[in-house]
Amino acid sequence: MPISSEVNELIKKMISYILSFAIAASMAASCLTASAANMKGSCTADVLNVRSGAGTGYSKTGTVSYGDSLTILSETTDSSGAKWYKISCGNLTGYVSAAYVQLTSSGSQGSSDADFESYMTKQGFPESYKPYLRTLHEQHPKWIFTAQKLGVDWNTALKEECVVGRNLVHSSALASWKSMEKGAYDFNGGYWYGLDGSWVAASKEIIMYYMDPRNFLNDTYIFMFENQSYDPSYQTESGVKTILADTFMSKSYTCPDTKKKYTYSQTFMDAAKKSGVSPYHLASRCRNEQGVNGAPQSLGTVKGYENYFNFFDIQAYATSTMTAAEMGCKYAKTTNPTYLLPWTNQYKSIVGGSIFLGTGYITKGQDTLYLQKFDMVDGGNGLYYHQYMTCVFGQANEAISLKNAYSQDILNSAMEFKIPVYNNMPDKLCPKPTSSGDNNNYLKSLSVSGTSVSPKFDKFTASYTAKVNAEVSSVTVNANPLGKSAKVSGKGKVSLKTGENTVKVTCTAASGVKRTYTIKITRKAASQTLQQGDVNGDKYLTVVDALLMLRYNAGKTQLDPAQLKRADMNGDGKVDVIDAYAAEKDKSELKMQKKQERYHHGTLLHEGYFIIIEMPSITSPIALIARPVRLLSIFFSLDVASVTA
Repeated sequence: MPISSEVNELIKKMISYILSFAIAASMAASCLTASAANMKGSCTADVLNVRSGAGTGYSKTGTVSYGDSLTILSETTDSSGAKWYKISCGNLTGYVSAAYVQLTSSGSQGSSDADFESYMTKQGFPESYKPYLRTLHEQHPKWIFTAQKLGVDWNTALKEECVVGRNLVHSSALASWKSMEKGAYDFNGGYWYGLDGSWVAASKEIIMYYMDPRNFLNDTYIFMFENQSYDPSYQTESGVKTILADTFMSKSYTCPDTKKKYTYSQTFMDAAKKSGVSPYHLASRCRNEQGVNGAPQSLGTVKGYENYFNFFDIQAYATSTMTAAEMGCKYAKTTNPTYLLPWTNQYKSIVGGSIFLGTGYITKGQDTLYLQKFDMVDGGNGLYYHQYMTCVFGQANEAISLKNAYSQDILNSAMEFKIPVYNNMPDKLCPKPTSSGDNNNYLKSLSVSGTSVSPKFDKFTASYTAKVNAEVSSVTVNANPLGKSAKVSGKGKVSLKTGENTVKVTCTAASGVKRTYTIKITRKAASQTLQQGDVNGDKYLTVVDALLMLRYNAGKTQLDPAQLKRADMNGDGKVDVIDAYAAEKDKSELKMQKKQERYHHGTLLHEGYFIIIEMPSITSPIALIARPVRLLSIFFSLDVASVTA
C-alpha cells in the first residue's frame, strides 16, 4: 500500500529525531570519556573507599567523605563494565566507583589555551617553564603538570650537589664533564681520582644541566617526573617485557637455592604488588644498574659471594678494600626479613629490593626518578644526602626506558607529572657542556707589587686582602694560570683610591668555565706629609731609614715608588750611601732618643743593648766615603734591618 505524503513526512521526521538523538548521545558519551581527565568532582557517599585498582577486588588504600573535592585523573571500567574514576584528593590517589562521584567542573588544566595559561600561572610555574609546557600540552592535552614547589634555594642545592662524590660521570666522559675541585683531581699527577671504579666526580656545569628541570620538559625525558607508584590500570606485564626485551632479563631463570623457575617480567609484577612501586620503574632501574648482559651482582658470580644477588645495587659502593659489587653482595648476605634478606636468589633480590625502594624512597616523598637522584624533599633523612644513584644522568636514562615501555594508549591517557621548582632559579636554562677542554680554571700564582696578600696564596682560595701606604697610588697585580690552555684577565697595573679597592682576576679554563679571584686592597689615608728621608713612614728620621737606604743599595730589600722618592735625599734620581749619610747627618731630625724610644725604633740584641752608631763630622771627601763604608760594614756584619742612633 503506498504511503501517503503526510505519513512519509512524519516517518522522515521521526528518523531524523532518532538519528539526532543517537548522534548527540554518542557525542555526549565520547565527550565524557575524552574529558574525564579534565574534570573535577565531589563525593556523594558518606564514606567512599579508595582502592588500588578499578574494582572492588583491589585493596583499599584510603577513604574520602561526602563533599570532598576530587580531581579526576582518568576513567576506566572494571570486569563487569562498571565505570571507575582514578582520582586524587590531597595526598591520596586511587580508584573510586563513578556511581558515587558528582562531576562539578572542568579540570584544573582546562581545555582551551586560555585555560591552560591560567592553570600554569595558578600552579606557580616560572615563565621560563611555560614554553615547554605549552608544547607538551599541545602534544598530550590529557597530561597533568603539577608544579612541585620545593622551597629549596637553587644555589644552595647546587653547592650541596657539587660535594665531591655525590654526582659521578664515567672516566671516559668529556673533560668538561669532570670536576677539578679539591679532592677530585690530582694536579701533580694529572689524573682524576676514581671514586667508584671507573667513575669520577662530575663537574659543576654538568650537574647544573641535569639538575635543571627545564632541560627535560619534552615527551621523552618528562618521565623522570612521573609518580613511580604502582598503578595496575596501565602498568602491565607486557610493558615490563618491552623494557627487558633486549637484556638478559628477557628470559626465565631458576633460583639456585629453591630450584623454582620464574620469568623476570613475572617477578617484577610480583615486586610491584608487594612494594607499591611501579613495575616499569623497577624494571628500568635494574636494566640501568645491571646493563644489557648483567653484572656479577645480578648473575650471582661475585667472588667470595657466589649465589648472592643485588639487582638494585643497594649499598653497593666502593671502599678502599672492596669493590662496589662486593659491598652490594655483602649487604645481600645480611639478614632482614622485611626486605627478604639474605638475597640468595634472583626472586628475593628483586622483590626484597623493591620493598626497600618503596619504604625507603617512594613513601618518603622521593616518588619520582628526579627526586631519587636529587634529594630535595625531607623524608626524615634531611636534604641532599638520601640519593639512590650517583650517576648524574641515571634518571634521564631510566626516563627513556619508561617512555619506551608505554603503549600509545597509555601515552594518550591522563598521566600526572610532578615538576620541581626551586627558589631563585636562573632565568635561562643551564646549558649542557660540550667542550673537550678541561675545567682547570685555577691560578698558579697571584701577587701584588710592593705588598703581600693575605692569606697566603692557594689555588683553592678565592678571596684575599692587601694593604698599602697612602703614598702608593697604584700597584701591579701579577697572576699566572695553572692550566696550559687557560687565560687570565684582570691582571696588570691598577690605580688605587684611598680606602678599599676591589680587584677581580678571572681565570678561564680551556672548556670556557671561569673562576674569579678577588683581592681587596686597602690604601691608607694620608695623616700628614712624610718628611724627606723618612723611608719607613714612621714619622721619625732615624738610622733605621739610613739602613733601609743602604739595604736597598745593596739589593737586600725593595722599596715602593713613594719610599724611593723619600730616600733620594740629594735628588739625584738614585738611592745610595750618600743619601744614607745625609739622612744620618740631619741634626734637626736625627737626635738621641730616649731608651724607651730606642726600644721602639731599634733592634734589641743581647741583654737589652741597642746598636748605637755615631758618625763624626765629615770635613773632607775622604771622610764622606769612609764613614758610610763603616756604616755598611756594621750593617752587613750584623745583617739587621733597623738600628737606633
